[in-house]
Amino acid sequence: MTEIRTKDKLFLAIAIPAALIGAYAYFWRVDASRRMDELEKRQSTLVAEEDFPLEKRRADQSLDEARAALDAERAVPFPQTQVKADAADTAAERERGVLDVFRAAGLTVVDGGAASAVNGDDRHARAASILMATGVRPAPLHRTYTLCGRYPDVVRALESFDKLEMAVIVDGVTMRESGRARWTVEVWL
Repeated sequence: MTEIRTKDKLFLAIAIPAALIGAYAYFWRVDASRRMDELEKRQSTLVAEEDFPLEKRRADQSLDEARAALDAERAVPFPQTQVKADAADTAAERERGVLDVFRAAGLTVVDGGAASAVNGDDRHARAASILMATGVRPAPLHRTYTLCGRYPDVVRALESFDKLEMAVIVDGVTMRESGRARWTVEVWL
């Protein structure tokens, strides 16, 4: 059997209590001091006891003003929409309506409904947001049509969108240089 020396007994008498004290300081004491720091920071943001009634009155007054503003905003009627459409219209129904207007104005649709790349420029973002604000187009579509017809026919089609109060924004009209009176019309629907 191994003999326990005095040096070993002395080591155990000092090392074990030192390890326990270290573990206590590291595991329990650190959490307690962190919690104390958090509570001190929280207390510094609170109002002093003597200022509490005044601060409570101010907070209640701000709350009452906010509630009154909310009630006033709720009392304002929704603006009258200037478009006639249904939010449940499918993409095909929307496109059919646009194509019907083009054909009724005497335009021939050469290439229709090509979904053009919608980049993040301000013009596209603004047109889409205007249609979404109407409440009848939660997901507006951007289409590019190639039309064949005369200038008065194009003007008649654009005026028809307005007269029919369609949820359509014409984003651009360009005449091609082919000499055949071809038009490129960008439409949000």
